[in-house]
Amino acid sequence: MQSNDTITPMEARELLARAERLSRSAHNATRWPYITFILAFGVATAMGTFAMALTTGNAFGLAYVGTLGVAFALLIFFMVSVRGRSAFARSRRWTITIAAWFAAYASAIAVVVWAHGSLPLAAVTSGLILVVTFVSAAREARS
Repeated sequence: MQSNDTITPMEARELLARAERLSRSAHNATRWPYITFILAFGVATAMGTFAMALTTGNAFGLAYVGTLGVAFALLIFFMVSVRGRSAFARSRRWTITIAAWFAAYASAIAVVVWAHGSLPLAAVTSGLILVVTFVSAAREARS
């Protein structure tokens, strides 16, 4: 089934422009779950570690369990929302994002363990988690 219709250069440019718009739209739709996850995960872990660093007793337990609950809920929601696509596809950008988050999170947990109650250190390390995740989300949005 062949068509002998010819496409003019103007029609070809219009088709290419439309294909580019569709490609960009599809790419942006794919990225939003990742951006949302990175931001929510960063905020949850930053606030959780900040709360753990400054509380004791039952309040510490609540901050700890709450942070774990929110983190697991975000992970499950993320994996369900990107069903059909690899949720944690191995890519250089994703590996760098998780490694940077882990380094910032490890420093915040170190404050919780060794400098418990230090407001300045808790603020700096929890803020570092936020900075890392916001930069990662911005980089994800631009890609």
